[in-house]
Amino acid sequence: MKKDFKPFRIGTVFNPIGARFSGVNPTLKSVSIRFPSRLNAMALDPGKITTNKNLVYSPGEVIFVVKIYKDIYVRVTDKKGEIEISQSSRRQSLIKHTIFLMRGALSVDDGLYVDVKNKTELKHCGLGSSSSLIAGVAAAINELYGNPIRLDLLARYAAQNHGEEISGSDEDLVPVQCIGGSAIGGFFDGGLKVISGETCLIQSMRIPQKYKAVIGFPKDLKERDSRIMMDLEIKSFDKFLKTGIKFGKQIAYNILHKMLPAMVTGDINTIGDVIFDYRFNMGSIKNCSFGYPGLVKLTNKLAALKKNGSAEVLAISSVGPGVFAITDNPEVCEKEFIKNNLITKVVPIENDKYKIMEARS
Repeated sequence: MKKDFKPFRIGTVFNPIGARFSGVNPTLKSVSIRFPSRLNAMALDPGKITTNKNLVYSPGEVIFVVKIYKDIYVRVTDKKGEIEISQSSRRQSLIKHTIFLMRGALSVDDGLYVDVKNKTELKHCGLGSSSSLIAGVAAAINELYGNPIRLDLLARYAAQNHGEEISGSDEDLVPVQCIGGSAIGGFFDGGLKVISGETCLIQSMRIPQKYKAVIGFPKDLKERDSRIMMDLEIKSFDKFLKTGIKFGKQIAYNILHKMLPAMVTGDINTIGDVIFDYRFNMGSIKNCSFGYPGLVKLTNKLAALKKNGSAEVLAISSVGPGVFAITDNPEVCEKEFIKNNLITKVVPIENDKYKIMEARS
């Protein structure tokens, strides 16, 4: 039972898959998938992110899925037990960790070659770059073996054995909280999803094509190590806990009686109201400003986009400092983002699960 946030060795399984597999063999020689990214719009109970219960976290989250992809290729080799990762693949310790997790779950030791095209990703900005890498590689390996692991189990397994790399160490990871949004976002259809409990998909919704995600990152943002970011977040745990205690019941009410019905009727503006209330009125943005001190000032300048109807949804993603708007008026939102010194991306919403690009048997 791991309760601290000290590093652990790659490949460590804290929470087994929950099913037994034996005699599993590859059904494909190789497979290539395209895996999307998620934007974490809000938590359901932020207080539940503050204690490590063996890498199991249950704050829940609301996510949007966007067309920012990782292309992941996996091939079986004739080198039994050996792992090969292409030199061009970034964050190799995370890839290796995932291979070990999948080998342990499936009870296999086939030789594997993995190549991930993820050179343009930004770390620690709110796009779930680490968790989507782990989830994507896990999904590709699962495909290679004929999908023996149910995707809901695989999502939980990836989330509850999550870690992130440490600068200068190829063999250790730091335990960073993972709720499972990246896995759920890529494993199941729907551009908007509500996740509760231990990585459980409660409801999903397809977003009309007219809406785009406008994403902004501060120009003066400097990439920092996972361990440094985790240490900063730990110092803010008391704030997350207080928000959960003070607003937990109201958030639950808003999700149940406002957001979930709005997802049924397609009322994206009401969905955005619930998210805006959490982020701007319940102290969430201030709590998350540990990684970028100017976050509150920045978001206050952008708040008019929601208030005047230019954006149906306006929020930071995860703990920021990435900011995003869901809007059918992306030109206006992007102009305001640029005015406030943000580097912008305008991307479509992804309503479909990960896509198999090529499979060879």
